[in-house]
Amino acid sequence: MRLRYALFSIILFTCCSNEPEAATDTKGDLHILFVGNSLTYTNDLPVLIKELGLRDGMTITYSSLLFPNYSLEDHWNEGKVQKELQKGIYDMVIAQQGPSALPESQALLLDYTIRLANVCRQYKCKLALYMVWPSADRSFDLDNVILSYTNAATATQSLLCPAGLAWKNAWNADSTVPLYSADDFHPSMTGSVLAAITIYVALLDKSSLDFVHHPEMSWKNEVSEENLVILKQASLKALGK
Repeated sequence: MRLRYALFSIILFTCCSNEPEAATDTKGDLHILFVGNSLTYTNDLPVLIKELGLRDGMTITYSSLLFPNYSLEDHWNEGKVQKELQKGIYDMVIAQQGPSALPESQALLLDYTIRLANVCRQYKCKLALYMVWPSADRSFDLDNVILSYTNAATATQSLLCPAGLAWKNAWNADSTVPLYSADDFHPSMTGSVLAAITIYVALLDKSSLDFVHHPEMSWKNEVSEENLVILKQASLKALGK
């Protein structure tokens, strides 16, 4: 079942190719396959995560299967994820679909997370679920998004990357932090940086983000230093740090 989002049809980036992005090195410290849709390819989230790794002395290489409007069901039915995992080169799969707040969407997220987790185990890699967020007009669904992804991760013993919870924490600290882009669904650069930091903290089990120095980051002109302080605290709190 395809997830329908307003404005997805006009948000097409070159990273949404029909084939995985070639990794530059398969011998890095961490080799990741990203599986998802525009909530991952907007602002090139994999690159943001790789940059965090470089600042932390960690080499991250990756490939991507990211397409507009795709759910995990779409990815599963297409079969490219399974074929890519057969290469046996990945340490981690980071997967997401839409908010998945409604009961039927929660059921689909769980169903295809179970299938994907089983394939990951077969090829000896770890599955991580990238928790997202609802559109602004459905902000009341944020707690259900958090519940949906948490339940799916718990049921499959997958790693939870609770970006949606980190967004909630950031807004609780300062409701003016600009996490949405202009369409009120996709992330701004601030929102993507928060997601990237949260994912990185989860992947590496970090207890500190002292290695993230605002003047050194590629996005320093798009995310304020004041907001970065909030993002760091929000991500660590989301992971109980």
